Amino acid sequence: MKLPRAVFRYVEHELYNYDLTRKELEELRQEIISLSASPGFVAVNGTGVSDSTGRKAVKLITNAAIARMTRTLAAIDRALMRLADHHRQLFGLKYQKGLPWQEICMCMHIERSTYFKYREELVHMVALEMGLLKNVA
Repeated sequence: MKLPRAVFRYVEHELYNYDLTRKELEELRQEIISLSASPGFVAVNGTGVSDSTGRKAVKLITNAAIARMTRTLAAIDRALMRLADHHRQLFGLKYQKGLPWQEICMCMHIERSTYFKYREELVHMVALEMGLLKNVA
């Protein structure tokens, strides 16, 4: 089944930004964790003790950006685990190193048509894992 062009482009965008997304996710988590307690405190169980750790945990769990990035990275990771080594190699060369398809073909010792087949399979599997496509058996 051929992917709609918009889905293909969206998935490729996420693949190209995989490392950046992972970095931004970690920075966002660290930012929330390292926030100092607010000037006022919230009474917990009438003790007058601030529960800054609890607030940080709630922010980590409920932050929409963290949730989206986590789902996207997990979907890509699941897809890469399900695919063959040559797909993972293609992912590293194309989406992480940014090599042009001609260089990738030389590095992987594959033909142009094989490169595009592997690329299509990789993007298709990620789209499935992201829930952007129904699995047709």
